[in-house]
Amino acid sequence: MSDDLNKNDLDNNGIDDEIDDLKEDLEEMQEEMQERIEKLTLSQRSRSIGAISGLLQENMTQLVSFAGVLYLLTRLIAISGRSAPTALSFLSAQGISQTVTGAIVQALPILLLAGATGFTITAITNITDKPASKNSRIWSSIVAWFLVATVVPSPLAWNGAVAIVAFAAAGVLIAYTAVATWTNNLEDWPHPFQFLILYFGLVMAVQLVADDQVWLAPERLQIVSSADALIAVQGVEKGDQASTLVGYVLDGNGDDWVSILLEQPRIVLRVKSDTILQRSVCRLPNSNREVPPLFVSLTQRFQSEKTRRIEDVVPLC
Repeated sequence: MSDDLNKNDLDNNGIDDEIDDLKEDLEEMQEEMQERIEKLTLSQRSRSIGAISGLLQENMTQLVSFAGVLYLLTRLIAISGRSAPTALSFLSAQGISQTVTGAIVQALPILLLAGATGFTITAITNITDKPASKNSRIWSSIVAWFLVATVVPSPLAWNGAVAIVAFAAAGVLIAYTAVATWTNNLEDWPHPFQFLILYFGLVMAVQLVADDQVWLAPERLQIVSSADALIAVQGVEKGDQASTLVGYVLDGNGDDWVSILLEQPRIVLRVKSDTILQRSVCRLPNSNREVPPLFVSLTQRFQSEKTRRIEDVVPLC
């Protein structure tokens, strides 16, 4: 009887050992399958990212052209009082080359800020063991932000809503990149450069709604407002007396007629050039477009430099 029990115990022990071996084999197979799935997922993700990058590179020219045309159209609509006829009249009077140049100059602060943000994102996502002094990406980021501080007009010179959105969104994007990098979630979370594209769209939308500043200098013009000398003007008395208009001269180089975009209301009118008695550059009330870059402003404040203020030189409109 005892021999039978011992035999059963041995048999049970053998079965238990086989079960343990099977469990170990199953666990190893599960680990191998999990590793293969992860590798497959990473390879598929790399292929997808590579395909998207390749597609963007192939169509970069078209994308940049589309973004540039879209920005130009939104600026035209904004400065024209959101009136399509006024925008077309503005474009016809100033010409496509001068309009594009003016829009690019006005977009330069946003482009430099976005470039500095992009260089910072690249530096954060490509952190290496090299010393900071030998990391070209870090130096590129420093140079970009130096340009923002020395070339870009002070944020006080921007439209308030545009400045807040542009700088706040740039800060949030850099913080998101830092968190995603330090927590090793760059591969799982959306890439920061995807949000950089949305950054342009957001700033462009805010500019369309809140910023109607023209890239030309405002002028105060005194004209003889006779019926034969003035076309399509609203709110100006007719007669032989001189009337004062505040607006932006769009053309008038050798032509008998001069096109003017009025400050208020935003309409384009044409007057005979020989009826303009006087024209002078002026500044609009509550306009901060003459504020120098941030670094220059701080340097002047700490050094107590006394410079002539724009208020002392250019009169109000």
